[in-house]
Amino acid sequence: MKIIPLNLEDLIHARHVESVRREFKKTWSKHILKSVIHSICAFANDFLNLNGGYIIIGIEDKNGQPVLPPHGLDDQNMEDIQKQIRGNCKRIDPEYQPVLSPEIYQDKQILVIRVPGVS
Repeated sequence: MKIIPLNLEDLIHARHVESVRREFKKTWSKHILKSVIHSICAFANDFLNLNGGYIIIGIEDKNGQPVLPPHGLDDQNMEDIQKQIRGNCKRIDPEYQPVLSPEIYQDKQILVIRVPGVS
């Protein structure tokens, strides 16, 4: 079952999604978790009415563009990362849960977080 409604290649290269609706994170850490939760809140609030956004963990960003090949999260526990994100999203008021989709891209494990805007 496909969780992300876009082709992964199109999302990463901004073919059907404006680049301002994408954010890349090279790896995972406590510092990245804080940044991801902040971005989830921003995309969910959708002040610019852009229909939310996507956070892609495992791909580095350089000037708003993906650095390929992806760094990947192969050395990370994907289950644990998802639990950390979900647990911290329960602390958002009101609670908000994004769509988490572990994916394989160019033979590397990445995590795509779809954050629909809340109207």
